[in-house]
Amino acid sequence: MNQKNWFESWFDSPYYHILYTKRDDKEAKHFLDKLIDFIHPDKDASILDLACGKGRHAIYLNKKGFHVTGIDLSEKSIHHNKKLESPTLSFFIHDMRNEFRKEGFDYVFNLFTSFGYFENVDDNIKTLNAIHSNLKPDGVLVLDYINSAKAIQNLIPKEQCPMGEIIFHIERKLTNGFIIKNISFHGMGKDFQFTERVQMLSLRDFEDYYKTSGFDILHLFGDYKLNPFDEASSDRLIMVVKKR
Repeated sequence: MNQKNWFESWFDSPYYHILYTKRDDKEAKHFLDKLIDFIHPDKDASILDLACGKGRHAIYLNKKGFHVTGIDLSEKSIHHNKKLESPTLSFFIHDMRNEFRKEGFDYVFNLFTSFGYFENVDDNIKTLNAIHSNLKPDGVLVLDYINSAKAIQNLIPKEQCPMGEIIFHIERKLTNGFIIKNISFHGMGKDFQFTERVQMLSLRDFEDYYKTSGFDILHLFGDYKLNPFDEASSDRLIMVVKKR
């Protein structure tokens, strides 16, 4: 049997959601409000939430009136999301490296650093090629990534994150262009250890990827308030790109 990729095991674990339970949903909603005001989709626009997790972005976008589809590799997350489906909101288990629905969407949103996970970096291009195929002609991708330069500069090697009765012990290191985050903790009478790997991709890397996969950059932002991107100081690298 093939060993699971780290993201298949960790994202499907209930402890992943415990560790990140304090994600700022209010900030996420404000970001989506600003983003929608900026790109101004038609009311009947179709949006693909790529790597949707438990659907917080997809659900909010649907509440704003759009037809939204969320896809994710996590069976448990999609099973949870299925209970929330409606005629204009649907969820599917799917690997984002593969085409989902050819020319099926006006917009693809890939948010909260849901990219750059793969052991084989060629899978980054494979993912972007699939996104290109999923988009209608002149469709738009919004890809929200960590600003790698600042993340490397401000890397915290060790920390503890108490979440209820569980204390997560986190160690980080930069190895071969990836930030490796080792997460260990004790829960339900057992010791657990998981790993996160995120490739430290720069704007130059993305520019090369987009050139290869058929996208043109329209706009760059550096945070969820849509301030301009600055490599030295921005927390995020948010890219609005158009299918060529």
